[in-house]
Amino acid sequence: MEVNIKKLEKAQLFHDGKTKKLYTTNHPEFLFVEFKNEVFPMEGKKSTKVRGKSAINLEVASYIFQFLDSYHIPTHFMGKVGGKYMVVRRLEMVPIHVIIRNAAAGSFSKSFRMEDGQILPAPIIEFYFKNAKLGYPMVNEYHLYAFGSSNQDEIRNIQRYSAKINAVMKNFFERRNFQLIDFKLEFGRSGGKIYVADEITLDTCRLWDQTDDRHLEKITAGKKETEISKLYAEIRQRILHPRTKDEKLNLVR
Repeated sequence: MEVNIKKLEKAQLFHDGKTKKLYTTNHPEFLFVEFKNEVFPMEGKKSTKVRGKSAINLEVASYIFQFLDSYHIPTHFMGKVGGKYMVVRRLEMVPIHVIIRNAAAGSFSKSFRMEDGQILPAPIIEFYFKNAKLGYPMVNEYHLYAFGSSNQDEIRNIQRYSAKINAVMKNFFERRNFQLIDFKLEFGRSGGKIYVADEITLDTCRLWDQTDDRHLEKITAGKKETEISKLYAEIRQRILHPRTKDEKLNLVR
């Protein structure tokens, strides 16, 4: 699909979420994503407004989506425009959050009485039904078949992509001296294909710093704006400009 994204124009607000807004454009198949400055600590509800956070998440999400694309993982990312918006393919979303866990942490540790940081013998892929009124219950593929939310081929692709993304992202963060404890993915469909959607940013990944054992999600919980801002800027620098020899990506499409 050949579309000059620089000629796309923002139209109406399509969705207003916790960490970003989505807008329709003058092309029915594309949306603008505008990240917000609000920070929501993992497993917490109280937000903190951090200046500059939206620009950092735009850069990080764009970089990671392009990185996944280099591994032939289809994503909804199309490019950036105006230094403010991420252009994405408009998808019909599969109504699940996919959580991939590499180590025990947070509520998972409490539920299974494991120590925080305990490495899991194999990654765990969990599905949570996207329904706030039901409290986002954990489901398996048979729930999704019964509810008419997805089919066997889609779930097989989602599981395969989730496992591949985990392997790729674990290595990606390890080269930057971060341990990827767990993270969230979302998927959507278009033209019979499944794409990675939503965002992969500091808001969706639980990272622990291997250089000083900082648990980064705890720094964002109840800290001052200046401390959180400094943390986001530091992680951005390490993600986009790793000190070790690494991949080189063109960040402008």
